[in-house]
Amino acid sequence: MKSSYLLLIFLTCALAQEEKGVIRFQNGDQLTGQMEALSVEQLTWSSEILKEPAEFDLKHVVDVTMPPRLNSPEGQTGHQASLQMTNGDSINGRLAGLTDDEIRLNTWYAGELTFRRVNVQSVEISQAADIFYRGPNSIEEWTQARKEGGWTVEGGALHTDTPAGIARELEFPDECKIAFDASWSPGTFRPRIIFYSSDITSSNPGAGYELVFQGNSVQLRESGTNNLLGNPVSAGNLRVNEKARIEIRASLKSGKFLLFVDGELLEMWEDGDVDRDELGKGFHIVSQDSSPLRISNIELSAWDGYVDEVPNRNARFQRGDFGDGFDFAGEEMETEPEKEVAPEGRMVLRNGDSIAGEVTGITDEQITLKTSFTEVTFPVSRLKNIVLKPADMETPKRMAGDVRATLADGSELVFQLNGVEGDELLGFSQNFGHARFKRDAFKRIEFNIYDAEKLVW
Repeated sequence: MKSSYLLLIFLTCALAQEEKGVIRFQNGDQLTGQMEALSVEQLTWSSEILKEPAEFDLKHVVDVTMPPRLNSPEGQTGHQASLQMTNGDSINGRLAGLTDDEIRLNTWYAGELTFRRVNVQSVEISQAADIFYRGPNSIEEWTQARKEGGWTVEGGALHTDTPAGIARELEFPDECKIAFDASWSPGTFRPRIIFYSSDITSSNPGAGYELVFQGNSVQLRESGTNNLLGNPVSAGNLRVNEKARIEIRASLKSGKFLLFVDGELLEMWEDGDVDRDELGKGFHIVSQDSSPLRISNIELSAWDGYVDEVPNRNARFQRGDFGDGFDFAGEEMETEPEKEVAPEGRMVLRNGDSIAGEVTGITDEQITLKTSFTEVTFPVSRLKNIVLKPADMETPKRMAGDVRATLADGSELVFQLNGVEGDELLGFSQNFGHARFKRDAFKRIEFNIYDAEKLVW
C-alpha cells in the first residue's frame, strides 16, 4: 500500500563511529557519508562536505551502499538453506518447515518468513560454516605495504588505482573458504591474492600461498619461491568481464586448493608437502598495476574439505576460454568426468548418494523423509538440495516502490518499501508477505529498479 504521508523516522546511529557509505544519483553524481533517515519517498544523508544533513527525493537515487553493522550470528552450526525464487531473488536462512504449499525459513534479519511454493524454484542446502571474518570494515584493520598507502575503504569496499599491497591477519582454520567480490576495468584484472602468509608487512612474504592473476591465466605458487603448484589455468572470462565473485578453498590437511569464479570451479591444485610450521595468518591483496581495483564482501569461513566436482577444462576450451600460459604441449586433452546428476525427483546427499522421499517434518536441524521402504530422519546438513513437488510457478508482479536489497550474508531480495520504524525497514513481497527487516543487516539498497512503464501502481 502507498504510504506517502509517512513521517521520516531517524535511524539510531552515530555518524562519527561508522564507516562511510555511498549514495549514487541518476545523473552520475555520488556522495560519501551516512544515511540518517529513510521514508518511502525521501532519504536523509549526512556528509562531511554538507553543512547539515540533506534530504533527497528517492526518484533521483540509484542506490545506497553502506557497511552492515549487523552480521549473521557467529558460530552458526547445522545447515544453511538458500531459496532460489522465480524473480531471481536468493534468500538464505534455516529451514523451519515445508509443505506442498509453503516453505518456512528462519532468518537472522527478519525472523521467520513463509514463502509461497509457487514462487520457489529450488532449495539448495549447505553446511553452515563458522565465519571468521567479514569485511572490509575500516582501513584501520588493514596494514598497508607502502608508507604512503595506496588503498582506501569507501562504501564498504577496498579501493586502489596504484600498484600497492594491503594485508591483515586472519584466524585461518586448517580448511577454509576465502571469498570476495572484485571489480576492475576490462582486461586489467591482475592482482595477487596471498593467504596463510608469514608476514603481513611485506607484499612478498617468505611463506604462504599466492594466486597470481595474470592476463588470461591464473597460477598458484608458494610465496617466497618460484615454485608453481601444477600448471596455470586459463581464465578468459576475467579478461572480458568487469566483475566476479572469487572463491578460494584451501585445505592444509589434504593439500588441495580450489579456485571458483562466479560459482564455476576453474582449477584444483595440490601441494603434497604442506609445511604448517612455515605458514602464518596473513591475508594479502596486491595490486600489480595502476588500473582501478575494488574488493568487497570479503568472507573467511570454515570448509569441510569435501571436493564433489572436478574442473571442466573441456568446456572452457570449447568456448574458446584459453589464454596466456595455456599449454597445449602435445598432450591430448583430458576427458573430464561429467559431474554426477541425481535422477529426477531424488535428493542429493553430501557423500554423493541420493534418496527419494517426501518431507514430512523439519525439527531442530533434523529432516524426516517418508520413503518407499521406511521413514528416515537425519540432519538437514547432510543434504545438498530439497526436491519440491511440481507446481504451476508464478513470478511476482513488479510494483511501484519495489527496492532491491543485498544483505550481509549474501541474500538478495526485492520487496516493496513501506516505511521505517526505529531500526527496522517495513516491506512487503508477494514471495513472503509482510516483513520487518533489521536495518543494520543491509549492505546495499537499490531504488527505481524497473522501467516505469511496466510497473503496477
